[in-house]
Amino acid sequence: MIKLSNLILIIAVFLLEIPQLVAQRRVACIGDSVTKGYGIKDSTQTYPYQLQQLLGVDFKVGNFGHSGATLLRKGHNPYMQTQAYRDALKFKPDVIVIALGLNDTDPRNWPNYSDEFVGDYSALVEDFRHVNPNVEVFICTMTPIFSGHPRFLSGTRAWFSKAQAAIKELTAVNEAVLIDNHTALASRIDLFGDFLHPNARGAEILAQNVAQYLKPVVQPLSVEETLGSHMVLQRGVINTLAGKASAKEKITVRFKGKKYTTLSDVKGNWTLELPIQDAGGPYDIEVATVAAKLILKDILFGDVFLASGQSNMAFPLRMASGADSILGQVHKLDKIRVFKNKVLAETNSIAWDQTILHQLNELKYFSGAWEKSSTASISDFSAVAYATAVELYKSQGVPIGIINISVGGSNIESWIPRSVLEQDNLLASYIHMWRTSDFIQDFCRQRAAKNLEHTQLKHQRHPYDPAYNFEAGIAKWTSTQIKGIIWYQGESNAHNIEHHTYLFPVMVKSWRDAFQQQLPFYFVQLSSINRPSWPAFRDSQRLLTNVVSDVHMAVSSDIGHPTDVHPTNKLILGNRLGQLIRQHTYNEPLVADSPQPVDFRWDKDRLVISFNHCQILQTVKDLPIRDLQYVNSKGELLDVQHGTIYENTLILPLAKDVKYVRYAYTPYTEGNLISDTHIPVSTFILKID
Repeated sequence: MIKLSNLILIIAVFLLEIPQLVAQRRVACIGDSVTKGYGIKDSTQTYPYQLQQLLGVDFKVGNFGHSGATLLRKGHNPYMQTQAYRDALKFKPDVIVIALGLNDTDPRNWPNYSDEFVGDYSALVEDFRHVNPNVEVFICTMTPIFSGHPRFLSGTRAWFSKAQAAIKELTAVNEAVLIDNHTALASRIDLFGDFLHPNARGAEILAQNVAQYLKPVVQPLSVEETLGSHMVLQRGVINTLAGKASAKEKITVRFKGKKYTTLSDVKGNWTLELPIQDAGGPYDIEVATVAAKLILKDILFGDVFLASGQSNMAFPLRMASGADSILGQVHKLDKIRVFKNKVLAETNSIAWDQTILHQLNELKYFSGAWEKSSTASISDFSAVAYATAVELYKSQGVPIGIINISVGGSNIESWIPRSVLEQDNLLASYIHMWRTSDFIQDFCRQRAAKNLEHTQLKHQRHPYDPAYNFEAGIAKWTSTQIKGIIWYQGESNAHNIEHHTYLFPVMVKSWRDAFQQQLPFYFVQLSSINRPSWPAFRDSQRLLTNVVSDVHMAVSSDIGHPTDVHPTNKLILGNRLGQLIRQHTYNEPLVADSPQPVDFRWDKDRLVISFNHCQILQTVKDLPIRDLQYVNSKGELLDVQHGTIYENTLILPLAKDVKYVRYAYTPYTEGNLISDTHIPVSTFILKID
């Protein structure tokens, strides 16, 4: 007879063994060095091991990665000839998660055998279906190869793209489920010390991403951070609401007495489209599941603009000259709503601590919420952006939403998507080594070096890092319907005018593509200051408006400061931007563009230059024309005296050997030409043939 103590022991052991007796789902992680965990010293930090911890005792996860393995059977190291492959088949998995293809981008493989890639991939899947006809198949997109990889420009980039496209196509053919591992890590270059292999944190992200497909996601109902009470949604278009819930959960939205429903996906993401609305409100939007409910209150429909750039866009209203003229009437501006993306840390000349450095890498640099206009909410909001909103609200009479996402000192590269930068041969050559590249302004490199003094990470992120501000900030907003972009940036690219001239159209196109809207861009030209490169930079900005479609410039050279890069007369810039928007977006009969020289002719002993965007040229207070010069073939300057104006022409006296006429080309200029609508004439240099 069994003693009671022994019986208790047997029962205890039995209870401990129950999880092992329950049929576990066997998960085989099949892949190359990323699966194996190359470079991760602790084997408990590899992605399959961390996946096991996430899935729990109902699953048994096996790591069947083999470093250097190719999917291609004729590749230099075929996976199907490895011991890992044979062990995976013996494992008889219920689930396979395949992550192969990176090594197939090797020049020994893709150029020679790419036409066999789909067939070989399908054969691998069939091998596992042979040992278990009911096996669930998950095929992963490849994790990123970043631009610093030694073969990136010599073929890897192109072959990676083709292999990635093939993986997406063959997934459906093989009745498999696609897991997007690429997007999960595409903005995390900080986790890839060698541009190819993710570290332990990268493996954790992979495990979390894969786990969402294998085990139902349970999480609270939420909406995206770009949505919230007091927001303005764009009138006249379909707006998308989005958020998170548990996997495959029914979401019900109630709006204006109607009910709309959708279902969250396997990862718990949900989206729902609201029908087109005219300007109006306020309304409430209720978002609910069976167990939870959120109410977004005080929602308006009107026009939404996104304002971005560097410190002159971030410049707060409370510090602007004449701010009281707006702050004093804030009670009348209740239908202007603001969303300030506050930064985690200003890019001042200090060394950031480890907490900030970590948050930067996690792309948690920006945070904010929609707010109604109040003294508190607008005092620290962008002066230029808010003044623009006031001009539009007063002229259009509809709610205006203004989103500000700006970073002091930021270069234009930081605002361009990584995918765009990496597809450009020139830009891809330096973005991964930006902290030592002369393409990046020395101020940006020096300030970043100070901020990052305490990091040990090779690819530590920073707001001046190419792509960073897009990845951490702008990317959140690309599903938002907006009316246009307001831009004030260039100070941190004025060291290389030609390169900025190349970059600016790239940025404009990239944002239009990302938002999937042909957005108009309204930007502020750099102001006047005693910096020698700025006159030519101002002129280059003027010329960009002539070559990039639907891009419009507000001149600021008349309100600069000889030594202060942050002149305080910001409200007039908002007025000028607002008038440009009224002309080009709202089609009002205004002339808000800066006059430009469009033609010249010799009339006996006079040079006659014609200007567009005006009926009559004039000077401020009818004073003599200032800062107007001839340049001869030896590069010598001659101040032009006694220039006169007739209608929209500038009439200048004859001089010998004139090669160029230049206006407002002094770094801190006192140029005083304006149009009959009081719009300043931009800095320009005109070649005289």
